[in-house]
Amino acid sequence: MTSLAVRARRWRTVRKRGVEPIIATILLVAITVVLAAVLYALIAGLTGGGAGTEPIGSAFAVGSPTSSKCIAAFSYATNGCLAGDYFYNLTVETSGPTFASVLFEVQTSAGTVVTAAGVGGFTILTITGKVAAQMTTMSATLAMTSTFGTYGASPICNGVACGPSTLFSSLYTIEVDMGTAPPTGLSYQFVAIGTGSYSGTTPPLALL
Repeated sequence: MTSLAVRARRWRTVRKRGVEPIIATILLVAITVVLAAVLYALIAGLTGGGAGTEPIGSAFAVGSPTSSKCIAAFSYATNGCLAGDYFYNLTVETSGPTFASVLFEVQTSAGTVVTAAGVGGFTILTITGKVAAQMTTMSATLAMTSTFGTYGASPICNGVACGPSTLFSSLYTIEVDMGTAPPTGLSYQFVAIGTGSYSGTTPPLALL
């Protein structure tokens, strides 16, 4: 057999061997991972991906905090503060997110949640001082763990009953019942946390 024929036979033998088993396994794993990532991206795009994608910090803002003391004739359910408690009022400065899009917290300068002396709570008030949305029960822990549970029943939010889908606007203020101890000068700060289609938090707002 000539050397040319020997080389041709060897070349055909090498071609028949194909890919080494370990290389084939690595290729299969890599292809599986890529396909799984593509499938996840497609499903997340169709379902919203679970967690919100729009930063709440660029969609929602409050400002101009003022502190006062709740007068004796007021109640939390009707006015958003308990008689004798200290509270902050904050103006809503943007529109777009709904009442169900945010959770509120009051934090220390170190970022831990404030525990109020007595009880506290969060309320959204209309421009006429009516309760538009409110934590169902007051709590000494000034952090909402779920969206508002109580809404204004009469048509007071843009001519209709207030609800989770009501949009924030400058027509509303946020009232924070801080409990029985004076909160001023303690370097507390207010943040809103995005939920639903929103994510992240707003920049901390100093409560003077």
